[in-house]
Amino acid sequence: MSGYFIRIVLLSTLLGCVGFSSAPISPREDALIVRGLLKEEATRYREAQKIFLELYRLTAKPEYLYQAAREAMMPGGDPERVLPLLRRLVETKGLKEDRLPVRLLVALYARKGALREAEPVVKRWLATSNDPRDLKLAATVAADLGHYEEAVALLQKAYLKNRDEKLLLDEVTLLQKKLHDPDRAIRLLETHLRLDPEASVAVYFKLIELYARRNDLAKVQELYKKLYEKDPQDYFLKKIIKLSLYRRDFEGLARFLEKHPDGNEELLYTLYKELDRFDKAIALAHRRYQETGKPKWLAEEAILTYEKARKAKQITPDLLRRFQRLFDRALKEGVDESLYLNYYGYTLIDHDLDVQRGMALVRQALKQQPDNPFYLDSLAWGLYKEGRCAEAQKVMQKVIAAEGIKEPEIRMHAESIRRCLEQHRTPADRAEK
Repeated sequence: MSGYFIRIVLLSTLLGCVGFSSAPISPREDALIVRGLLKEEATRYREAQKIFLELYRLTAKPEYLYQAAREAMMPGGDPERVLPLLRRLVETKGLKEDRLPVRLLVALYARKGALREAEPVVKRWLATSNDPRDLKLAATVAADLGHYEEAVALLQKAYLKNRDEKLLLDEVTLLQKKLHDPDRAIRLLETHLRLDPEASVAVYFKLIELYARRNDLAKVQELYKKLYEKDPQDYFLKKIIKLSLYRRDFEGLARFLEKHPDGNEELLYTLYKELDRFDKAIALAHRRYQETGKPKWLAEEAILTYEKARKAKQITPDLLRRFQRLFDRALKEGVDESLYLNYYGYTLIDHDLDVQRGMALVRQALKQQPDNPFYLDSLAWGLYKEGRCAEAQKVMQKVIAAEGIKEPEIRMHAESIRRCLEQHRTPADRAEK
């Protein structure tokens, strides 16, 4: 790259940084600009600062003073040499339209660690500005000086100019951490979300944090739902599910998943069962079988069909025939989970539909889970139905040892088996007892 081209690039960079100046550039000025920018490129900021101050004295062009101020803020820079010149420029020219030199002056005070000296400048030039950049800087100075209410007011003024979320979040942070006023912070965030539902995730998360600190989990859950509506991420869904289950808000979770069923069908199905919404659960099980071809959904449909009728006390021969058709088809297509085997087997036994087949299915289930007390209860009930009461009693003792006698169905089975044994005792057995 030629030296001339490098110089043009450097000049363009400088003019872009400090603002365009239409005044002609002399050869000496030209050479000093190049030297200053090369020093800056080499991170020799104090030397660069010195060159730009020389340019300012040579030309009186304020853009060189501004660049010197930037160099003074870098490592090794010397704010003390620039501050008096920049302060004089601000005080003599007023600079009502362009507050860049005021911003630089405040930044130099901050670099020097003299914010108290900057405070009058801030109050005169920045706090009265309508430019959000000025108001933000004034708020930063006020906050650093411990004037938190003043900082909040300045940030609010700036935020109302352009609805910048960063300004809002800075304001909220001061209210939360310095003024210990989370209620005001929450009101600000709620208002922002009402006016702009498409706000960033950062705004939602800040409001979620504040609600969580108040243990207002219903509102936390609602915000995660809104986030999921905007962007259906698994993270948001997991939060919604966790909060819903913790709050036992099954109805609300079911309504939400009905709007977003894709990938959530099995959870929705579980909720339908928990809420005894048999018709919806049956329809979903039927649809899942059609979509997946998995026979377990036939078994689920059979169970729900039976449970709906049982709860309504409407078990009829037609209902039982439909139940058997669905389960037989499920078994034929490969269902062999112990849960389904036991359920079908017990129902065949309990309704005297086919006790022998029911016993065979229960024994298949017990091969998978030999110590399951509920499967053993089914076996004991089948033995009772076959009149093998002594064998039923031995199995029932294992059930009671594991589960106790509180379960109504277990208690009823145990009592029936006990009566059966009593009826089949011989007079000699009774006399011996």
